[in-house]
Amino acid sequence: MTPSLFKPSPSPSKFHILIHNNIGDGCEVFSGLFLRLKYILSRFIEMEQFNPFKNNVIATAPVPKSWFDFLLNPNSLEEHLKQPEAEPSPVQLLLQFINKAISLDKPIQVNQKHPDAVIDGETLNVESQDQYGGKKTKALKLLALKTAAFLKWNLKLFLNELPLFICDHLLSNLLTETGLQSSREAVSWADLDDAAAFALSLYHRWVLQAVVKDSFPQRPLRINTAQMPGLFETANSNMANNEALMSALQSQVKLSESILQKELDTIRALRVPTLASFGSINELDDRVVHHWENGVIVRNQELTAEVSYDLGCYFFCKQDYKQAFTLFKEVTKIVSNVVVEGNEMDSINKKALEGYVIALKTIAIENDESSEYKADIREQIENARKTNNHEEVVKLLSESCGTTELPASYRNKIEQLYPRRSMMQFRVFTCNTVQRVICGKLVNSAYSSQLMLHGKEGAVCLATIMLEALVKCRHDQKVHLADFLKYTLGLLHASLQDAAFQLLKNSDISKRLLTEDDLKRLVGKNDEEPLPFAATTTQAENLAFDIGNLERMLLVSVDPAVIRDCILKLVQVRPVRSLASLNCKWEIGALQQCLDAMFSGVRKDFILIFLAKSRLAYLGKNYVKAKKLLAAAELEAGNVSFMLVQLIKWELLLIDLILFDGMKSSNQMRELSKKVKTCMTAYLQGQEAMPRVEIIEYCAAFLLNSKDWDYLRSLPNSKSGHIKIASIMANVCKDLPNTNSRNLARDVWSAVAALFTVNFQQKRTSGGMVTTMHRESTQVYLPRPKFLDFICKIREEVVLSVLISCIAKMYNILKDHSLKEVFLDYIYLWPSAAPALVNPTSMDIHIVEGVLTTVLAHSMLVHPSHTSWLRTQADLFYSNGQYASALNFYLEIGIVCSNFFLEPVPKSIYTDQVYRRMIKCVSYLKCHTQEAVLCQFLEEVDYQTAFKALQEKNSYDAVETYYDFIWDTAILEFLTSIFYKSVPSIEWS
Repeated sequence: MTPSLFKPSPSPSKFHILIHNNIGDGCEVFSGLFLRLKYILSRFIEMEQFNPFKNNVIATAPVPKSWFDFLLNPNSLEEHLKQPEAEPSPVQLLLQFINKAISLDKPIQVNQKHPDAVIDGETLNVESQDQYGGKKTKALKLLALKTAAFLKWNLKLFLNELPLFICDHLLSNLLTETGLQSSREAVSWADLDDAAAFALSLYHRWVLQAVVKDSFPQRPLRINTAQMPGLFETANSNMANNEALMSALQSQVKLSESILQKELDTIRALRVPTLASFGSINELDDRVVHHWENGVIVRNQELTAEVSYDLGCYFFCKQDYKQAFTLFKEVTKIVSNVVVEGNEMDSINKKALEGYVIALKTIAIENDESSEYKADIREQIENARKTNNHEEVVKLLSESCGTTELPASYRNKIEQLYPRRSMMQFRVFTCNTVQRVICGKLVNSAYSSQLMLHGKEGAVCLATIMLEALVKCRHDQKVHLADFLKYTLGLLHASLQDAAFQLLKNSDISKRLLTEDDLKRLVGKNDEEPLPFAATTTQAENLAFDIGNLERMLLVSVDPAVIRDCILKLVQVRPVRSLASLNCKWEIGALQQCLDAMFSGVRKDFILIFLAKSRLAYLGKNYVKAKKLLAAAELEAGNVSFMLVQLIKWELLLIDLILFDGMKSSNQMRELSKKVKTCMTAYLQGQEAMPRVEIIEYCAAFLLNSKDWDYLRSLPNSKSGHIKIASIMANVCKDLPNTNSRNLARDVWSAVAALFTVNFQQKRTSGGMVTTMHRESTQVYLPRPKFLDFICKIREEVVLSVLISCIAKMYNILKDHSLKEVFLDYIYLWPSAAPALVNPTSMDIHIVEGVLTTVLAHSMLVHPSHTSWLRTQADLFYSNGQYASALNFYLEIGIVCSNFFLEPVPKSIYTDQVYRRMIKCVSYLKCHTQEAVLCQFLEEVDYQTAFKALQEKNSYDAVETYYDFIWDTAILEFLTSIFYKSVPSIEWS
C-alpha cells in the first residue's frame, strides 16, 4: 500500500543528519527553510522504499552541482575545483556566486500592511531580513574569493571571461575581507599587512589592465532589440553596468597609477592568500576568521615585475614611451635573471614584452641620447647596411663568429647582397665559413675556389677572422678550426699557391692551432705525391664514369644534336642495353604501338627518345622545345613509316594551335586553317592515322576562334562532342544578330541544359536500405569538366557571349527572383519560362552558378573590358549577396565606358536599375553617405531613401568628404536641417 504523503517521518535519514551537522537547528533564520526541506525529503525517502520500479530504474547522467550545494557544504568546494574537468568550471562557479550575492544584496519588497516576509513557507519579520540576506551573501562572497584564489588571482582570465562589474565586486570583496574599506583609502604601504597590501595592489593592477583593454577597438555586441514578455533585458543591463563602471575606472586610473608607483618604491615580499586562507561563516557567529598565514610567499622581484609590466602597458597606451621603456627594461632584466620556482601567478606575456621592447627601444634611444642601451647585433648590421658602412658589416659578422646570435639564413642573405667574386663578398663569405666550421657543419665547396682566386688577400682575411673567432671557441671548436686550417693549407700547397700558402703558414693562427710536426708534414709533402683523398682509378672505372656522364647528358639535354651524339656513343660502348629504360617517364602514348611495329635499331632509339622528350616538354609547357624535338623525330621517321610521320604531324599541329595567338600573318593563318581542316577530315573519315581527341578539341576551338562558320555548319554528324558543340554554336553565331536565329538556338539551349540535368535513381543495397544515386544525363555531348576545358580554349567574343547569355538565362529561371535577375545579351534567343527546361526540378542552381562563374572568369581574361560581361558578373555577385564585389564590378563598368570617369557614362550602361543596385550595395555596406549621393543619379531623385540614409547614425564611409558631391537642393536643405538640430543654437550664433 502506498504511504500517505502527510505521514510524519519515522526516523531521520543520513541527509537529515548531514544538514543538521552543517547548518544546525539553532539557526533561527534558516530553521523554517530546512524544516520544510527535511519534511519533503523524508516523504521522498519513504516513497522510494515502496517504489515498485526501484530495481528497474535506468541510470541517468549525474546532475551538475550549483552554488547551493557549496553553500550547504563549503568544505566540498576545494575537492570539486581540483577535479580535472569540473562541472561547473571554476569560472562558471565564480559567476554563480557573485551573481547570486548581488541579487541578494537587493532589498526585499515588504508590504506596509503586512510587514512579515515569507520565504519558503516560513515567516520572516523585517528585522531579521538583513540578518538572513547578510549571512547568505557573506557566505557566497567567501566562496567566490576561494574560487578566485584557486585560480591564482589570474587577472587576465578575469578580464577575458568575467563581466567588468563582476570583477569589480570580486576585488572589492577582497579589499573588505582584508580590512580595507575602499580602494581610494589613503594608506601607507608600510603599515599594511600582507593580505591588505596584496588586495590593494591587485585591485589597482586590474584597473590599469581594464583601461588598457578598453582602449583597443572591439567588435560591438549584437543585442536583440525585441523585448520578450516576462524577461529582463540582461544583456542591455550588463552592458550599461560595464559602461558606467568603465567611466568610473577611467576617472580613477590616475589614482591607481600613483598608488602602484608608490608600491614600487616600497615593495616587499608578500604572502598571497590561497584557498586555505579564507574561513567560512558560522551559523552562530557572524564573524569570519581568516588564516592569512596559509598564503604563499611571493618574492619582491616577481611582484615588481608584474606591477612594472602593468604600468608599462598603461604608459604605452598613454604614448608615454620613455617611461614605458624604462619599466619594460626593468621587467626584462628581472625575467631573465630571476628563476620563478612554483609561482603560477606569473601574468607577464614574454612574447608581448619582447615586442614592446623592440618597438620602444628605437624611440627611447632617439629621445634619450645618454641611453646606454645597446642594440643587438642584427640591428647594428642593418644600421651599417643602411649607411653603406661595409667595413662595419664585416667587423660585426666577424665578432659574431662563435655565437648563435645570427641565424645561418640571415648570414647567407647578407652574403648575397654583394657582387659575386668581389672582395667584400669574399670577406662576408669567410665570416660565414668560419662560423660553419666552428659549429661543426659542412663547408661550401665554392669557398676554396674563391680563396685561390683572391690569393694573398684572401689568406690574410681568413687568418684575421679565424684569429678573432679563436678567443671565443671551446676546445672542440678549436679542433674543428685546426682541421679546417690543415685542409686549407694542403689545398693551397697542392694548387701551387705558394704566396698564399706561406702567408697563412706563418700567420699567428697557424702557430696557435698547429704544432711544429703538422707544419713540417705540410711543408715536406712532394707536389707529385697524390693527395690523401685522391684515389687511383682503373680503366673499367673510367669507362663506367664515361657511360654515367653520357647517360646524364642524355637525360637532361633537349638539344636534338646532343641527344643524337649521346645515343651513338652509348650504343657503341654498350649496344645491348635499351636506352628507353633510363627514364621511367619516357612514354609516348598511342605512338608506342606504331613505333613497336618498326624494326629495332638506333633509329628507333632516336625516334623514341625524341618523342618522349617532346612529350615531357609539352607537359612542362615548353612548347618551342617540344616542337623542335618533334621535328627531329619526324625527320628520322621520314623514310620508315608514313603512318608514324602523319601522327607526328598531328602532334606538331597541336603545338601550332596552342601557339596560335602569336600568329598574325594571313599566310600563316591560311596554312594553319588548311592543316586543321585536313586533320578534321581524317578524323571524320576514320583514317588509319587518326588524330587524338585532344587535337580535335583544339581544332574545333580554332575554327570557332577564326569564325569559320560555314565550314563548321557543313560538317556531318560526328561522335565527337567537341565537333557537335562547335557546329551548333556556328549555326547560331552565323545568323546573329538576326532574330531568325532563335530556332537554331534551341540546339544550344538543349545541349547546355543537359549539362546541368541530374537523374535521380534509387537502388536497394544488400542490407535492404534504399539509397538515392545521382547520375548525369546521358544526352550530354560532353561531360561538364570536359565542356569547361573546351570553353576555356575559345577566345571569340561572339561565341562566349552566346554561352554566357544561355547559362545566365537558365540561372534566372532557376533563381526565380525578379529583383535579382542577372543581365544577359541576346535575350531574344532563349525561352522565358521554366517549362522550357527539360526538367527544372532535376537541375541544381549551384552547379549552374559555378559554371557561369568559370565561363565569366575565362571570358574576362580574354576581354577584360567587355561591359556586358562585367555587368553580368556584377549582377551575379549582387544576386548572391556579395555586395562589396558587386559594387566593385559596377564601378569597373563605369571606368571602362568613361575612360576612368573622364567622360560621362552612357545611360544605356548606367541605367536606373544599375543605380538602384549600387544604392542597395552601399546601403548593405553601411556607407550611407554614398547612398545619398547615388540617389541623385536616378531619373527621379529618390528623396525618401536619401533622407533615410542621411539620418543613419553609424556610417562606415568618409562622411563629410562626400558632402561636396551633393548638388540636389532638397537634399542639401535636409542635411542643413539635420546639422542645425544636432548642434546647440549657441554654437550657431
